Amino acid sequence: MPRAKTLCRNLLMDLVGVALVVIVFLSLSACTYPLTMYSRDGERLNGRWRFAREGTGLIQVVASDGEILIGAFKPVPRRNFFESYQKAFGGGSIDADGPDLFAYGNVFGGLLGGSGTLADVAYGENYNKSSGESIQTVRGPLLYWTANLQGGRRTIMQCFLIGSSSTGRGLGRCKGLTGTEYTVEF
Repeated sequence: MPRAKTLCRNLLMDLVGVALVVIVFLSLSACTYPLTMYSRDGERLNGRWRFAREGTGLIQVVASDGEILIGAFKPVPRRNFFESYQKAFGGGSIDADGPDLFAYGNVFGGLLGGSGTLADVAYGENYNKSSGESIQTVRGPLLYWTANLQGGRRTIMQCFLIGSSSTGRGLGRCKGLTGTEYTVEF
């Protein structure tokens, strides 16, 4: 009988271990959000993103040839975002109206402020023909990020992302070394 008790106890311990692994896996996968990129010629790339620490995050995109591009996005002040964006794309395809909350020190002030708090609005081109909209928008206190994605075959993509701290939704634009440009929805 002692051997049967030992076997039952070991089986129970194994089941608890498997359950813990499943719980950790599900909790990690629940923290990722979808991201889609569209090129002018209709190419669609699917990916996902998640927040990391200190205002950063991670992005993973699967290229049309199956290569996986991975990178981190980092917060930048709005002024720096638009200066870098204009160098990469020229002007006019992404714009923002409203206060620059980074300049005032508290990016979440709009969430906790009174009804008189102004909200940011960002506009960007939309290459997603199925949406029926040529412009996409995101509202709320906005966060500005830049990212460099790289694949295993040394494919590189430079991205500029704007996200709403109140909705978690966002838009952006990416450009590969070959010159292909993508609009981003997340």
